[in-house]
Amino acid sequence: MSVRTLAAVRRTALWTVLTTTALGGLLFACDEVYADPVTAPFSSFFGTADSGLTSTRTPPFACTGAPEENSPCIQPNAVCEQGQSPDSKCNTLFVCANDSQFGAYWTEQTAPSCNTICPDPSQIVDGAPCELGDAGGPEAELHCTTSLGTCACTTGRDGTHAHARKWVCTKPADSLCPPSRPMLGQPCSGQRSCDYGSCVSKRGMRMICEDDVWQTEVATCE
Repeated sequence: MSVRTLAAVRRTALWTVLTTTALGGLLFACDEVYADPVTAPFSSFFGTADSGLTSTRTPPFACTGAPEENSPCIQPNAVCEQGQSPDSKCNTLFVCANDSQFGAYWTEQTAPSCNTICPDPSQIVDGAPCELGDAGGPEAELHCTTSLGTCACTTGRDGTHAHARKWVCTKPADSLCPPSRPMLGQPCSGQRSCDYGSCVSKRGMRMICEDDVWQTEVATCE
């Protein structure tokens, strides 16, 4: 079988994988529920109960380099995020898809085009009005990393908390947290929870360093 045919077969199989694999973490904000790209396994360190469906769980996979499309991988459902934006939708995700015929392989989930051009950090002021031009309606956001933390040009996390478009900046409470949001699957050390705007914007994220890998963490918002 040619490489091109193999890749086509794998792409077809991937649609089945993605419809049965939970890649979305749930972020709860009051009565609202939001989807994040990847969810962390339930953490005993942070007091979240295990689902009880299995006696053991598979530790997350640490991404030590950039995966290549269709290259073999060792842990199905592993996710590696590649990019520099604090907005995960502006980065690229590599998912380890499992194929019963050809084995596990990396497949690239190309991100849709989004606005990643941030203004000069000196022009970003927490609480100040901001504009995105023709970038989209109220749902559109721009996420930038500054000395103020992760700043989102947003209209609020949901309709209940809607406000005029403005910069909203968040710094993790833990001083040991990275100033920029870590990429999913990036190696880390220690155990800590770091918030990057999960409760103030639509695509802010809360990250957890557990099992030496950065993952998303369920966030509860007031």
